[in-house]
Amino acid sequence: MRILRLAVAVLLPLALWGGHLQASGFENTGLGTTARGMAGAFRAVADDWSAAYYNPAGYAFIIDNQLGGSVALINFRNEITPNFVEVDDFGNSYGWGIVNGQKVYNFHRILNNPSAGLVVRLPFWGETVFGLSAFQPFDQSLRWRLYDPEASGMRAYNEDAVGSRKIPGHHYLVDLDVVAIQLTASREFKPEKLSVGIGLQLLRGDLWFSDLTFRTNPRLTAPDITDKPGVFRRPWEKVPEFHDSQGRGWSFGIRAGVMWKLNEKIDLAATAYLPFDITIKGDSYFTFIMPKPDYAVVLPNTADFLFVSGYGDFVNLTSEFETKLKLPSSLGVGVAYKATEKLTVALDAEYTLWSEYDGLEFSFTDFANLPGRIDSALVDGEWQRYTRLFEPEFFQSNLANPVDWENTVKVALGFRYQVHPKLTLLAGGGLDQSPARNSTELTPQFMDLGTKKSVNAGGILHIDQWDVGLITSYYNYPEINLEGLTDVDNSDTFDNFPGEYKASTYESVLSLGYRF
Repeated sequence: MRILRLAVAVLLPLALWGGHLQASGFENTGLGTTARGMAGAFRAVADDWSAAYYNPAGYAFIIDNQLGGSVALINFRNEITPNFVEVDDFGNSYGWGIVNGQKVYNFHRILNNPSAGLVVRLPFWGETVFGLSAFQPFDQSLRWRLYDPEASGMRAYNEDAVGSRKIPGHHYLVDLDVVAIQLTASREFKPEKLSVGIGLQLLRGDLWFSDLTFRTNPRLTAPDITDKPGVFRRPWEKVPEFHDSQGRGWSFGIRAGVMWKLNEKIDLAATAYLPFDITIKGDSYFTFIMPKPDYAVVLPNTADFLFVSGYGDFVNLTSEFETKLKLPSSLGVGVAYKATEKLTVALDAEYTLWSEYDGLEFSFTDFANLPGRIDSALVDGEWQRYTRLFEPEFFQSNLANPVDWENTVKVALGFRYQVHPKLTLLAGGGLDQSPARNSTELTPQFMDLGTKKSVNAGGILHIDQWDVGLITSYYNYPEINLEGLTDVDNSDTFDNFPGEYKASTYESVLSLGYRF
């Protein structure tokens, strides 16, 4: 029990330390150096502590107790050249302050993804093998600055707001971490032939999401706000709304697997994963840049004045929010072939039900700082003062990022070669289908551009009871040129971000394991 308490003390801080790795959608690419070096083709191998993620049934055939951990160092190299443009009937184009035609890179930093696990064989229940592990099954981290009215030639939108420090630093951002603390149990049901394993997960979801939405000005068609017909048109018919939400939530998940040793050379495996939805709650912050069109003539202290005078340049609000993160379940199969005493070849396939995820819809409550004015009214013969809110429905609207993702298939082929008792070499490659095959819904926060190709290679040094591993990976994405603004849910806001998208990912993984 002492070593179990020690493992909890080590694993929990690691689990809550952020990681940022990405497979299809926002699924992680995995954990450990052996599995990652084999491109994830590990279901039918599953012979170290990382089997908790790939196939819990593998624990039953592990002879030694193990304590191991790994950290992945990731560099996203993403690029967007925006083409966020709408053209009117006269051929004039409008981008409302987006830096169209300029090549923009995501905020570059070396991200990290730690994971760890403990495997212990206990002398009861048929020598059941137990494990305690911490890892991130889902993760995403991207940040962009794509809005600059002055640089885009939109200075007239609201000259007083240009260059202001009140404009948020990140215009499009997602930092999503789903951490799993998993208790695993596995045992042989046919000695040296068939094993079954199950992992029970406690899931914690942390979300930081920022977005820029161009909202339709509710005073666009008011006939009395200008003394010059047609002045209050583009670009002032859109109000930029910067939305920033940060929160967290808890849920549960179940991961199960079976492993069947068909003969001395072939092992077969099958797995299933069922995560439950996470309801995330927290605080939201809003910044509205109020339009300031030329020649607008309005009376102060009116709703019209709010939307055509700049109204102090900005409106800033706060609220509480709630959103539901619908995580996808998955099924997987694998086969491992011991070609020689030293060489193992493995093939994996995974089917992920990304159609279960339909985007993030934010519901807001308890608003503070809503704009208004003080009015008086005669109530029961007495004058009372009260606050009249300006367009409360506009400022309190629910925001949604709907997607219509499709289920995906991932295949991986991996090799493990025992060069020497002290050295194992690893190599592999994979194809990972994108759930966002309808590219018209593409946004900067979720850059899944199509079927990804991965190449992985590395090795593990065996020094007495210690295993020290290092692998490197490269993920290549297709390029996409997305044209045309769309409104998927008919909410009168744009749900995509047109432009040229390019992406690639470099990853290095370090691991340390101890057998006892």
